[in-house]
Amino acid sequence: MKSSAMLAACGAILAAASPILQGRRLIVHSKVVIEWVTVTVTEGQEPTPAVFSVARRPAQRTTTTTIATTTSAAPPPPPPPPPAPSTSAAPEPVVVVEPAPQPEPTTQAPPPVVEAPPPVVESPAPVVEAPAPAPAPVKAESPAGANEYQKAVLESHNVHRFNHSAGALEWGQQYADSAKILAERCKFEHDTSINGGGYGQNLAMWAGSEKVEQVDRAGAAARAISNGWYNNELELFPASEYGRANPSAQAQATFSQWGHFSQLVWKDSKQVGCFTALCPAGTIVKDMMSLYTVCNYFPVGNMGGAYGKNVLPPLGQPISIAA
Repeated sequence: MKSSAMLAACGAILAAASPILQGRRLIVHSKVVIEWVTVTVTEGQEPTPAVFSVARRPAQRTTTTTIATTTSAAPPPPPPPPPAPSTSAAPEPVVVVEPAPQPEPTTQAPPPVVEAPPPVVESPAPVVEAPAPAPAPVKAESPAGANEYQKAVLESHNVHRFNHSAGALEWGQQYADSAKILAERCKFEHDTSINGGGYGQNLAMWAGSEKVEQVDRAGAAARAISNGWYNNELELFPASEYGRANPSAQAQATFSQWGHFSQLVWKDSKQVGCFTALCPAGTIVKDMMSLYTVCNYFPVGNMGGAYGKNVLPPLGQPISIAA
């Protein structure tokens, strides 16, 4: 029986003064075996895989799909300890920052399963309320003259950004040039120092045992953006975190599960540049060719102290899924 294997991966990054790189790897076996692998990558250390698997009844044709994601970003530091008492001088004033009132959380229906089931991930139970009628989705338009790859990248980002009251991203060719350099190395790891750095970064990889070179690059990028970085992580960002300047300690502990999403919808980010490279078998994945997508964002997202005004709650627009 002829068989094939598919492997895809997603990743995000923060370029900050003292970044904390995290990532995950998830393996899901579909039909016979589906493996989702989530890899948390911290700069300077090897990723530690977390494996979830779901066994299914054998079918006539066997397909294996693997998704690995990495995120590099610096979750905000915890608040400083209170100053020590002093008898020789008046104590320094303590500034108490009241968090902005949290908007009532809304609940979006989870995306339907396309080709393979979503990874099995434990997440905090969301607060469910009867949602108001969903407004009509805002169509993400691409600038005139953009090629098909640029259009796919911009539309896939902007349709989700509009759902979080963030403006449309524009294409940044200099960030695409940096993404091309990294993608063509065919090493699945972050590097935000290329061409001077100063940008955030998401990574994605898809691999298969046959005909990978025939897969549409624009479609591969769109699936990484919509299905991997947004739809798979939206519900993993706790609704109680919207409006907070910094994520709570509990949310920071699960940063690798939602860090791609928060970079994608970060309101202050204005430009994105991406590149998808075809990598030979044995480079990223043993015995399989792969498509490796890198997206760079400017200004960088996931900045400590700025989450409340940059990661805004969803408006309830219908979820967009890339085919």
